[in-house]
Amino acid sequence: MTDLDEKLKQAQKQAQKQAAQKWDNQSKKDDKKPSWDDGDFSELEKEIWAMDQVEKIQKEVEKLQKDLQEQTEIATRAQRDYVNLKLDFDRYQRQTAEKEQDLELMSLLSSVKKFLPFVEDLRKSLDNIPEEKKSDPLAHGVQLVYNNFLKTLEWINVYQIEAIGLVPDANLHEPVSAVPATDEKQKWKIVQEFERGFVYRKSDKQIVLKTSKVIVAQ
Repeated sequence: MTDLDEKLKQAQKQAQKQAAQKWDNQSKKDDKKPSWDDGDFSELEKEIWAMDQVEKIQKEVEKLQKDLQEQTEIATRAQRDYVNLKLDFDRYQRQTAEKEQDLELMSLLSSVKKFLPFVEDLRKSLDNIPEEKKSDPLAHGVQLVYNNFLKTLEWINVYQIEAIGLVPDANLHEPVSAVPATDEKQKWKIVQEFERGFVYRKSDKQIVLKTSKVIVAQ
């Protein structure tokens, strides 16, 4: 700012102060506000007064705009905090529900494991029944109980592990013995089950309850 600008600004402030003082003195003297039309003020004083009013209005507008901006920022932060809090809460609910489901599943599978030896005993009993005895009512009853057990296990997504004719899978099969292969196609494949395994499968989740103990040809 140049010296001339500074002097003009000071002169404007002084004129504004004088006009305001004149307005105040005239109001006290006549017990009424001065009138623009009665010649109480010169054109310059009128212009200065108008500029002063414009300046006051501009400052008020700037203050209102600043207040509005601050309130907008507060509202934006509050909305962002609410969204983050909602996401955290939803994540917590989902994790809690998943943990509860996992606990329920583990409890169920723990109970299932206790019945698997009984199911295996039924399977071995059926395998040891002579062919001529398989039509007996007792053998038929054992077969019925065994089939019902398997259906119940499948209903809760527990399935028998396939083994015969497959290459052993370390996650599913446990080789306990080996026998000579009768042909090349049998080599390194499972030819006999010593104990049948079971696995829980649902969607992309797999939990091995009991590995299959198998015999591999070599």
